Amino acid sequence: MTTRARATVTVTGHATRSPRRRGYGELTRDEVVGAALRLTRRTGLANLSMRQLAAELGSPSMNAYYYVRNKDELLDLVGDAVLGEVDLPPTDLAWDRWIAELFQNGRTVLLGYPGVAEHLLRRVEGFPNEARLYQAISDVLKDAGFDTSVSDRTQRVMAYLLFGAVTSELATTAAAGEPATMVFGDDDDVFRFGLDLMIDGLKSRSGRRVGRPTPRASS
Repeated sequence: MTTRARATVTVTGHATRSPRRRGYGELTRDEVVGAALRLTRRTGLANLSMRQLAAELGSPSMNAYYYVRNKDELLDLVGDAVLGEVDLPPTDLAWDRWIAELFQNGRTVLLGYPGVAEHLLRRVEGFPNEARLYQAISDVLKDAGFDTSVSDRTQRVMAYLLFGAVTSELATTAAAGEPATMVFGDDDDVFRFGLDLMIDGLKSRSGRRVGRPTPRASS
C-alpha cells in the first residue's frame, strides 16, 4: 500500500498547504451556503453535489448534513441566498421605474448562477429573501393603487418572465457551439421590452380588480 502525501498547491514558487480539514460541527451554516454559492457560480446548480461541497469546504462530506437536512434544503438555501443579492432600487423612483429596475437587477444577479432561475420557478417560496422581495414589491404596488389580487398576479407573471428569460439565455449560451442553436445579441433589449409590455399593461389595470387572489402556500 502506498502512502498518500498531503496535497500542496504551488504559487509563485512557494508551497502552500491545502486548507485544514474541518471537523464535524466546526463550520457555520453561512459558510456551507457560501461554498455552495461559489460552486454554483462556477459549475451551475444542477452540478452541485455534497461531495463537491465537502471539497470546497475542506470537510468530510457528511459534515454538511450537520447544517442542512438534505440536498433539497441546500438547493433552496442557495436559491434564496442568490435572491438576497438582488438590490432594491431607490425608494424615490416612480413605481414603474422601481419595478423595472428591480427585475433588471434580478436578471443581472441570476445570470451569474446557472440553474438557480430554473429552481426558483418551482421552489423557495417563503424563505427570507424571497419574502423580502415579495413584500417590497407588494408595498410599491399598493402605494401605486393596486389591490392585493393585482399585485400577487403581477408578481407571478413577472417572475415567469424573469426566470424564463434567464433560463433561456443561459441554455442558449451553454449550447452556443451547436449548429442548430439560435443565438441572439439583443437579450438585454428584449428583456426590457418584455418588462415594458407588462408594466404598460399593468398601468391599464390600475384600480381594477381581477378576483380573489389564491393564497400563498406556507412553507
